[in-house]
Amino acid sequence: MNRFIIVIFSFVLATSLTAQLTYRYTDSLFAVEELLSPLTYATAPELNSPYFGESFTHDEELSMRLFRPVNDNLSQRPMLICIHGGAFVSGNPNHDDMIAFCELFASRGYVTATIQYRLGMNPLSASSSERAVYRGLQDSRAAIRYIKENADEFEVDTNHVYMLGSSAGSFVALHNLFMNTDAERPSSAQSNPDLGGYDAIENQYNHNAHPDAVIALWGALQATDLIQPGDEEIPVFLIHGTEDDIVPFGLDHPFQFPLLPQTYGSQSIAERFVEIGYPHETYFVEGEDHEFYGASNGNWSSGPNEYWDTISTRSINFLYKHHKPTANFAHFTEGNSVSFTDQSTENIIGWHWDFGDGETSDEQNPVHEYATEGEYKVRLAVQNEIQSWDTISSTINITITSIAEYNSTLPKEFELSQNYPNPFNPITTIKYTIPEQDFGNQGSTKISLKIIDALGRIIATLVNEHQLPGNYSMSWDASNNASGIYYYRLQSSNYTETKKMVLLR
Repeated sequence: MNRFIIVIFSFVLATSLTAQLTYRYTDSLFAVEELLSPLTYATAPELNSPYFGESFTHDEELSMRLFRPVNDNLSQRPMLICIHGGAFVSGNPNHDDMIAFCELFASRGYVTATIQYRLGMNPLSASSSERAVYRGLQDSRAAIRYIKENADEFEVDTNHVYMLGSSAGSFVALHNLFMNTDAERPSSAQSNPDLGGYDAIENQYNHNAHPDAVIALWGALQATDLIQPGDEEIPVFLIHGTEDDIVPFGLDHPFQFPLLPQTYGSQSIAERFVEIGYPHETYFVEGEDHEFYGASNGNWSSGPNEYWDTISTRSINFLYKHHKPTANFAHFTEGNSVSFTDQSTENIIGWHWDFGDGETSDEQNPVHEYATEGEYKVRLAVQNEIQSWDTISSTINITITSIAEYNSTLPKEFELSQNYPNPFNPITTIKYTIPEQDFGNQGSTKISLKIIDALGRIIATLVNEHQLPGNYSMSWDASNNASGIYYYRLQSSNYTETKKMVLLR
């Protein structure tokens, strides 16, 4: 790769679960390398400058700067595309904040890019401003399709392509996500001249052009009814200051300029999300203005301030939660021998158990014998195909007894306990008891433990297997679920019980 130059930000750490779990995607682990020259991802008609009308254009090559982690052994990584601000009349991919986000995420194992999109509009014309947003939407879709077309070269996992936008860049990312039907295409984009469909730019690349998650810093939508219950529920993180006088926090004119059409800022978008139960997170800061992490039109005036640390940390955690697995396990104790059963989400390729007594295992479902009685904290760490990770811990008590004593302590009836905590956010624990019964030669019974939403739909299966008599504890991570009432149901061949729980964000 002789076209790469190296920019050092941190030492590279090993990522083997068998040695020491390194927190890829949340901790800075890698140096970062950037392509020597910007990549051209599309060619499109851009308005001439100075502006003389929507028909006066020239062909513009749209480029991106691409960053990747150095000496990374992973061949498929999630990607973050950053989109700069500038009110659709200024700005470029080299803004300080966009480069900072690219370096921040690339050092944690992502591929990142900061992209150029078409600028230009007449600020005295509402239709011209709508067309500017639409052109940005088209360009963002072209960028995603270009990345997916070249995913093998860039070593990108096409199932995890995210967008982060600042100001005008947030307009672009949010409209990419929610302006997605012919009926939603603005009439202003269809004449004088027609800008074409959503994928009119570089339409030879045939890929889904939506991001898989969006981080929107001080952005807005042209209308909140673009957000429909039937839309694919792609998570959104909204960041905004309540006293923003450039992009309004609620419903108002950008720049407080009445000739520009009113837009619906993050407060209005969040209210719509709550109304239809759309997955989202918010970070709204009372009394703060536009770009309140220390930037002015994307560039640091005197360096990033304390809000940069908060926003970057929350953004890191937001994306990590979107692609991480969910670690979970059950255990069955017989004397000093404990059988552990992995109950983690699918596509796990690595396990590391710490049994709390100095011993470990990399098996999926190990059996461990403890030498002495006592209380032990067991920890399971798992990794999926993109080396995203999760951990879970549980304390178990080992009491070494005779067989007669053990049999006398087996539970005599089924019991499903109330989850704890309740309400919860976002993880809760569910405990249940399987009694000693005549289960045949295997001594076990088929058990299912399922999570059900308020509409009666099964949204998660925590257990679906034969289990021996004993006490069990399971955890449910609802990070990707909306607030509301849920139910959990324990079922065997001759027993069913359902309890209610509340997820409160």
